[in-house]
Amino acid sequence: MGRDPRYILPNSLQHVVDVVAQNHHLLCPSAQVNERYLGVLGRAQRRFDMTLCGVVVMSTHSHLLLRPRDGQHLADFMCFLKTNVAKEIGGRIRGWPGPFFGRRYHSTTVSDEEAAQVGVLRYLLSHGPKEFLVDKVEQWPGVHCAASLMEGRPMIGLWYDRSAELSVRQRQGEDAAKPGDFVSQEVVDLSPLPCWQHLSEATWRAAVTAMVEDIDRQAAVERTAQGRTSLGVEGVLTQDPFARPTDIESSPQPRFHTATREAFETMLGIWREVVEAFYAASADLRAGNRDATFPEGTFPPALPFVPFSMVPGVSGARGHPG
Repeated sequence: MGRDPRYILPNSLQHVVDVVAQNHHLLCPSAQVNERYLGVLGRAQRRFDMTLCGVVVMSTHSHLLLRPRDGQHLADFMCFLKTNVAKEIGGRIRGWPGPFFGRRYHSTTVSDEEAAQVGVLRYLLSHGPKEFLVDKVEQWPGVHCAASLMEGRPMIGLWYDRSAELSVRQRQGEDAAKPGDFVSQEVVDLSPLPCWQHLSEATWRAAVTAMVEDIDRQAAVERTAQGRTSLGVEGVLTQDPFARPTDIESSPQPRFHTATREAFETMLGIWREVVEAFYAASADLRAGNRDATFPEGTFPPALPFVPFSMVPGVSGARGHPG
């Protein structure tokens, strides 16, 4: 049996994890890597009108917390992001000869429960201290959403318009394309968690600040308990991008992020109904019925995505060109 059908609830909060090929440190932080990643992410956000609630980029993988309209919206956004990160960082900065990402991104739906959403955000924010890489969240030298969420500090990157550059080179010659002519700033805009949208900006930013301070305290306690010290910023920055970690986490990704068993069972029930209907339609299609009816929000094999019909702003929404 192949992969389970891709399906997400419309406008639901998604925790997306993307891992570098063979867990190499190809995303190891540097000023150039950070600005290129943020430039691509900012352009992807603007082009596809994606709501982002968090982003953290570690040396071997990245985390995104976002709200796509449906599965097609997420797929289009991630295709653009992965393709351009691979070209800019993998090809131009690292000179990596093979695929930059090891596999398809993994997306996990987060329930509407406040405890579940806050828990996932806390998990993202804890990156850096929790792996004993730096002592405090804000010391992580790579892309990290903590300062932006706490203080509203802008996350700014650089976007390189390679298509425009190539066009000029082809029409006017190699010397006509000057460095810097095709570079623009992109700003990554972060939104509050869906469960915090009713709060004032000052209130939810204060909640993030308190969360980060608690993460720092807990990390200090853990270092003392284990008798460990952090690698430190200099150690992180001098990592070999082509090295593989000696200890690779291989725990399976959860089906959903929930705070209660009841919420998990509810989401699992919806998922099972969709999967059952999808496989029934697949069998019907293999039997020769080209009019087989697939569940809304799924990707039929070799056929177009089936949009949701009853959700405002979802059906036919594929992002903005740009």
